[in-house]
Amino acid sequence: MTERTTTGGGVRELPEAVARYVSARETLFASAAPSAAIAEELARLTDDALRSLAEDVAAEAPGPWSLVALGGYGAGRLLPASDIDLLLLVHGKPTAFKPFVERLLYPLWDAGLTVGHQVRVRKDHLRQCRDDIDTLTATLRGRVIAGDGSGDKLLADVAADARKRARKLVPALAARERPGSPYLLEPDLKEGAGGQRDADELAWLAAVLTGVPQRDARALVGLGLLTAEEAACLARGADALAAARWALHLATPRATAHLTLDLADELPVDVQALQGSLADVHNLLLAARARAGSRPLPATPPDAPAVFGAAERGDLDALERWSWQGDLEPLLPGFRELLTLRRPGLAHRFTVGDHCLRAACLAAQHPKDGLGADLFASMQDLRPLIAAALVHDAGKRSIEPEHAARGAEQAPGYARALGLDQPQAEAVAALVRHHLLLAETAATADIEDEEVVLATAARLGDRSLVAPLYLLTVADSRATGEGTWSAWHAALVGDLAARLDAALSTDVEGAGLLAHAEATREAAIAQVPPASPLVAVLQRMPTRYLGRHSAEDARRHADLALKLLDSGARDAFELLVSPGPVEATWRLTVIALDRTGLFADVAGVLALSGLDILSAEAYAGPRGVALDVFTVRSATLATPGTSTWTAVERYLRSALGAGLDLRTRLTERRRHYAERGAGPIRVDVDITTPYTTAIGVAGPDRIGLLHDVARAITESGLDIRWANAFGQDGRVRDTFHVTDDEGRPPRDPGELGHVAMRIRERME
Repeated sequence: MTERTTTGGGVRELPEAVARYVSARETLFASAAPSAAIAEELARLTDDALRSLAEDVAAEAPGPWSLVALGGYGAGRLLPASDIDLLLLVHGKPTAFKPFVERLLYPLWDAGLTVGHQVRVRKDHLRQCRDDIDTLTATLRGRVIAGDGSGDKLLADVAADARKRARKLVPALAARERPGSPYLLEPDLKEGAGGQRDADELAWLAAVLTGVPQRDARALVGLGLLTAEEAACLARGADALAAARWALHLATPRATAHLTLDLADELPVDVQALQGSLADVHNLLLAARARAGSRPLPATPPDAPAVFGAAERGDLDALERWSWQGDLEPLLPGFRELLTLRRPGLAHRFTVGDHCLRAACLAAQHPKDGLGADLFASMQDLRPLIAAALVHDAGKRSIEPEHAARGAEQAPGYARALGLDQPQAEAVAALVRHHLLLAETAATADIEDEEVVLATAARLGDRSLVAPLYLLTVADSRATGEGTWSAWHAALVGDLAARLDAALSTDVEGAGLLAHAEATREAAIAQVPPASPLVAVLQRMPTRYLGRHSAEDARRHADLALKLLDSGARDAFELLVSPGPVEATWRLTVIALDRTGLFADVAGVLALSGLDILSAEAYAGPRGVALDVFTVRSATLATPGTSTWTAVERYLRSALGAGLDLRTRLTERRRHYAERGAGPIRVDVDITTPYTTAIGVAGPDRIGLLHDVARAITESGLDIRWANAFGQDGRVRDTFHVTDDEGRPPRDPGELGHVAMRIRERME
């Protein structure tokens, strides 16, 4: 039987042995499940094909020869895309064997196989094994396929010579690079830590120490470097690696050992079990290395101080080793399972348990940035922080959502086992429950919005948690993987932490709004019957609003809001007038159903009524009701009175009913009054906030300015979600947080440029 194949523009016929081999390979690839046994079967088929070819051309050899398989193929396993590594050991000049080599190997090349080969005499290969460790290690696992007995003698002599040089070779073998970690979710199954090369090194070590070529590491049992149980575990790990690499070779167009998350989902192998095998091979290699160097690993199980001490030293290796050995189980039950548990997602690079160990080490290290350093210095006892980092993802043992809540339930038990008292255990539980709070809030909410900060502070509830939660957040993010903790995100989280610390302080002036707001809410609710519908309205009052108003105001405004909702009239409103914060000022509260342009219309009405707006606040109240609060004074020599407030109501009714041309009326009014401010006009647009775009306006004040700016924004198709306006000494500093008609922050530079231009034109 022959097959024809095209090579270099010509057509060659494959020998029958090679044709059978190619057909058998293809059948094996198509039908066999990935396993170490299949890799051994492919090596056996390759042996048969090479022997047959060698027999066919043996008579053409100019002298004695021996064909030796090297490396992984020499160890008796061959993968679909692996090279067939061969040594042709010859007696005589290697160049004289060129025609023989071509007759032997060309059929394999013609079949599209990758064959690596060397043609050497004995002394040259011995010298190469002494000079090059890669050649040595490939030869230590070699075996003879065909030819005379010179190959067997060479292999024996190479191993015997290696044994003589064992004192130098053992550390040289251990000095090779082992990139990555066995706990990576996207590991390198060949060169990476825990990969095939780790298993190979143990076989090399066995060959060097016994002076005999070795296919695997079983000989290390007799040398006392592995126990029988460990050798069996290593063999299972090597089998799992072979199966996974077989599947990888067939799933990718070229030979690869990099197991990506996408490929992990597609391969017909148990990837979770494979992760455990990587850890087994890695740790068994480290154990054998230590024993070979007369440095036994500590046998005494660690206690809680040892665990905390390892984290503070940043000794990740010790924590990983203790976890893999099961030594942490008395303190952290189930952690050995977590160590290799895969839960890909949210940019995580490591297994659940290893991520926690890395976070614990990072949490215990003194930060270099200003805020982190200050908060770290304020920590009198790092143990609750380290404990929280160790177990913050323990809830991921289940694939169900809300892992933080599940972890918080388990955390007190872990904390007490680590020697912490009850208050500390409760703090650990709170940190685990909220370990995503800062990062998620900073990434998805507008932390410039005081309401966001106060709502976040309400969830946390305890100022003493801010420092450890920030440090845990930094450690968690950095332990997740490269790029997760960017300078941008660090700045947002740091800013949020600082605001939370202020919001949870006892100082009510500005920073302590949260406690004041919640107290105001409770006091207002206490003023109404428990079954009153006002309770639901008060419960949904904005925290920022409650932080700046009394319980009496809140109850009264809630009552008016409820009446407004019950009326069903779209243009209905309520106006309340009360004394302002200083003499000759008044506070006007307008309650109306929210709609586009409401804030601008109210501001215009107040200016038209002869009132100067000193400050303004806009709140999105419950059930679509807007609460706009203005502090005003008279813009004329007349003192505001009943007629003024009557005029305001009349103008408001007309404006909300679309019967008042505010722009024209304000233009007429401006003709009779001089400008009150001077200086440059500035319009800044900030697109860094995730929920809104912030438009900052600064410039000289004038009659109807707030109306004009707000109207310019709404006429641009944007919705003012909330605003703060402030005027002093003839100049204004206003900030408007806006979204588009779909509730998303506008980001288009061209659109925002037109908005800024329109605002500037109105201001001028």
